[in-house]
Amino acid sequence: MAYRFVSDSTVEANVQRILGEQLEKAIQQLSEDFYDSPEQAIHKARKHLKKSRSVLRLVRKSIGKKTYQKENASLRDVGRSLAPARDGAVYPITLNTLLETYGLKLEVNGFSNLQENFKDLYQVSLDEFTDRDRLMTTVIDELKNSQIRLSHLNLKQSGWKAISRGLKQIYCQGQARFEAAYREGDDESFHEWRKRVKDLWHSTCLLRALWPPILDAFESEMHQLANLLGDDHDIAALRHFLLEPPVDLAVKDVHMQVLLPLMKHRQDKLHRQAKDLGHRLYGEKPAAFTHRFASYWRV
Repeated sequence: MAYRFVSDSTVEANVQRILGEQLEKAIQQLSEDFYDSPEQAIHKARKHLKKSRSVLRLVRKSIGKKTYQKENASLRDVGRSLAPARDGAVYPITLNTLLETYGLKLEVNGFSNLQENFKDLYQVSLDEFTDRDRLMTTVIDELKNSQIRLSHLNLKQSGWKAISRGLKQIYCQGQARFEAAYREGDDESFHEWRKRVKDLWHSTCLLRALWPPILDAFESEMHQLANLLGDDHDIAALRHFLLEPPVDLAVKDVHMQVLLPLMKHRQDKLHRQAKDLGHRLYGEKPAAFTHRFASYWRV
């Protein structure tokens, strides 16, 4: 079924079903689909894990602190173990997108070798990862254990009370991270805001049935904001990688002279666009935001 609550089931049943479906899809990606396309399998599996963690955050006040911390940490650690096999794939894509944005071409401007080096490094990293059968077996076992435990997850409240405090906290945290990102201005602050934006986006997906025309529009704008912050994060990751490259990656000074100003200009533009959206999407008081969703729920 879709990643959303359905009205003919309790909140607890919805949560159990969605967590089970997301973890089953992650397991399938890392077992059946992994060796056909490991890069895509890892990318999709991590998306399912992030969606699962967003569900846990939505009901965190109803499952208890210890249970939330245990289950969230388990899924977080699995995601982190997969990250090295995914991160390297982002660098060549980000480089190509950045150059295309400013009308530059890899071949004409001498970036072809750098692009090929990125791909070679990533392939070596991916090969090393896929050769570690014990790691993948451990990861799948961890997910299966989580799936079993979460299939019996009990909520201390029912109905709107089961999710209202979690939704309010998700919105409040996103609002705080929004303010912190523009106050601090560093890459880590924007990355932290991005994570909280994705939580609210996922929560909106889950609650879409409350009022589809309204929440479809809100979800679309949240998705757009998440994409802007995702592009910003990819550029930040590429810059950090180029400033401290591995010994077997030769980065020419001329490349950095071209790329660093482009990166700064692009991030500045993304930050302006994200700020405009942020003001619209986080313009309510957390209590008012939650009250509005509560009114949808009652109807």
